[in-house]
Amino acid sequence: MDYLNRAIGAKLLLTAAMLAASVFAAPQARAEASCNTVSFFPGVVQVYGSVNANAGASESKFCTTSFACPKSSRKVEVFGAGLASSPESVVAVDNSALLSTGDEISANCQTATVSSGRKGTVSTCNASAQSTPTQGSSDTSQCSLFIDTPAGTRAGASATCFCGT
Repeated sequence: MDYLNRAIGAKLLLTAAMLAASVFAAPQARAEASCNTVSFFPGVVQVYGSVNANAGASESKFCTTSFACPKSSRKVEVFGAGLASSPESVVAVDNSALLSTGDEISANCQTATVSSGRKGTVSTCNASAQSTPTQGSSDTSQCSLFIDTPAGTRAGASATCFCGT
């Protein structure tokens, strides 16, 4: 279990570093809100986005993608990570699957600040949900990311979604 915690911590640190590079260093990332998706393999996808709010108004961005799950999946999980120039920024993530019985399972969370400094705020969250055998299974899932940031600030975030048995 200790190995798993270290692996998750390393993944979150890497995600924060990538977000920092895209939000604070890359000029094209600051030009406008954007969404991107990386599919690692069936059952794992990462949705990430960035928002740059003008001085006059706050800005929001909603990013989503559907992805394939391993056959007969009954569990969904989501990790969220955000890096923002303002502690008032909001990052929320969701992973939802429609089961064969018509029921839906959903894992979602809003990130909480883990570190804050002069240059920005780092936030993370994790949630999981599992169906019962009588609820059926799913072969696809939907991974979503929502970013909201106050006027004159910018933020980048990611939702890493998993589905399986």
